[in-house]
Amino acid sequence: MLIKKFFYYLLFTILVLFLIEFITRVLIFIPTNNKVFKYGLNKNIIFEVVDLSKLQINITDRNINNYKKKVQKNNPQEKILNAWAFGGSTTFGHVCGESSSWVKELNKINNKLNVKNFAFNGADSDQLIAILWRSLEKKQEPEIILWASKFNMPNMMFKNDYRNKKILNYEFTNVNKTKFFLFIKRIDKSLKSYLLSYSLLDAIILRLNFNRNLYKKEFTTDKDIEMMVKNFELNTNEAIELSKSRGVKEFYIVSLFSTEDFNNKKPYKFSLYEDYLNRASRKYSNFVKIIDLTKNLLTENETYYLCDNVHQNLQGNIFQAKEINNFIEKNSKQLN
Repeated sequence: MLIKKFFYYLLFTILVLFLIEFITRVLIFIPTNNKVFKYGLNKNIIFEVVDLSKLQINITDRNINNYKKKVQKNNPQEKILNAWAFGGSTTFGHVCGESSSWVKELNKINNKLNVKNFAFNGADSDQLIAILWRSLEKKQEPEIILWASKFNMPNMMFKNDYRNKKILNYEFTNVNKTKFFLFIKRIDKSLKSYLLSYSLLDAIILRLNFNRNLYKKEFTTDKDIEMMVKNFELNTNEAIELSKSRGVKEFYIVSLFSTEDFNNKKPYKFSLYEDYLNRASRKYSNFVKIIDLTKNLLTENETYYLCDNVHQNLQGNIFQAKEINNFIEKNSKQLN
């Protein structure tokens, strides 16, 4: 009798879980695509929540080879080039009062460019590569990508499940020291590999202040920094390969300036970052170009261009826009 009840409740539990999973996939299918039904069966299918408040959810087949390259037809009468900008608050702008953004100022300077800003406050490369996938599947491809995702690399050190964790096989020190706050997420890692409903719950829990606000002190090792930059490298390389596969003509990695650049300081993370940029420019020499705004800065201009350590005021955004525009006009085959 007890065995019969046990199997009855077990079957009932399985059916409820199946129903929850099915409803979750149907609901997520509405703002995404039919790849949602292959999640867990195809290991290349990944689930990413960029912003739940805006229902920015991404379901992607991470195998770029599964996408046919789109060939864009040249229109000799078309003079305006579409560009997409990706970054965090320094690209989104409007942090220092009415300070504008370098994207908005670039649009004012160059009437041959139509730059759409996909940046948002706090965005890191994990989130931006998800937005790039989602946008390329839903919108017409741009000719130019502007990738300015430098300052939020440290976000990875507070994530229990960052995007390339399986590839890097590394747990950051901050996460190891704060597992108490993340215990509810660690029931069973295999659940996240097969159940979309659990993955969605995981994303919701991550946003209920079980994150950076709880950490009063950063515990950082050199290995943390190396893996942090490596995660950025993997995401950026994926963005480059994806852009090439979808017919994008030029990919610019933009290095915006900060206080450290005015003081000629180069933290370990930025040394590794620059090493990666050198590798990327060699590996993708005919596609990727580096726009470095951190060189030859006058110390006396620091407070004139910045309102804090990393955010530009109006003068700073205008200056950066001019420098970016000058570089593109000199190096872009699309504009020349």
